[in-house]
Amino acid sequence: MANENAHKTVALEDIGDGGMVDLIVADRPIVIFRRGDEVYALDDNCDHTDSPLAGGAVCEYILTCPWHGAEFDIRTGKNLCPPAFGPTPSHEAFVKDGNVYVVINDT
Repeated sequence: MANENAHKTVALEDIGDGGMVDLIVADRPIVIFRRGDEVYALDDNCDHTDSPLAGGAVCEYILTCPWHGAEFDIRTGKNLCPPAFGPTPSHEAFVKDGNVYVVINDT
């Protein structure tokens, strides 16, 4: 699943299973989540107050915003409950040769 627009980010082993890491990818704040060998990437932003999502609690595939409790599906960015107004952009993420790559979705 390689992509010429992919950005190499971190080694998979640097994200503990069930963990997350926030970083800048192509000048954009991104949070990457790990579930086993699967990785997911979202914009690190809740549209409710333009607050970062990194540091929020994750249960299974649901991220709770650390600021006001909005919930997002880490696989799609879909918001699952208020106070968020809409989804947060999701980005393709994959592992290759032990590294996590992210393809920024500009749409």
